[in-house]
Amino acid sequence: MQAKPYPARHLLVSVALCATLAACASIPAEQCPYVDWHALGIEDGLRGHGPDRIAAHRSACAKVGIAPDTRAWEAGRQQGLMTYCQLPNAITLGLSRQTYSYACTDPTFGELHAAARRLGEARHAIESLDRDLDARERRLVTDRKLSDKDRAELRAEIRQLERRRDRLRDERRDADRALERLRDWLGV
Repeated sequence: MQAKPYPARHLLVSVALCATLAACASIPAEQCPYVDWHALGIEDGLRGHGPDRIAAHRSACAKVGIAPDTRAWEAGRQQGLMTYCQLPNAITLGLSRQTYSYACTDPTFGELHAAARRLGEARHAIESLDRDLDARERRLVTDRKLSDKDRAELRAEIRQLERRRDRLRDERRDADRALERLRDWLGV
């Protein structure tokens, strides 16, 4: 079934609405009478929210006696998911270490996301460890007040961090290979 196009103004209203929220948590109660439920569903779908997301909207709008148009919202969410659930997006989300709520029906999306997230986590861990190493090495060179004992301890910490970085680099290499094999297998 092909998705029905929606007016750009609905998307703009929805984007504006989300911009007023902290990470698009849900709807401010005072906005509920004006919500375009289909457009909000599209936004929720584009963000990979599952069907339980409507409960947060329902709760927010109950404060002002408004019930969400669940059918319009779900139709919009399904439309947004058609974009979100594209396999290249699984890689993008995983590499950026974003969580996945399993909103997509294709199980390969989750597999691809998990493989990409493993690589993203390894990259992040190495970057963080490199910053720690740089700080300790800089301190070793610049802090003239360090005692010989403190210098020896700092050198031991540096060696330990370097060994950990080597292990993390191995993990990163393995994660990169696993992701590439999966990408090749899926043709992504």
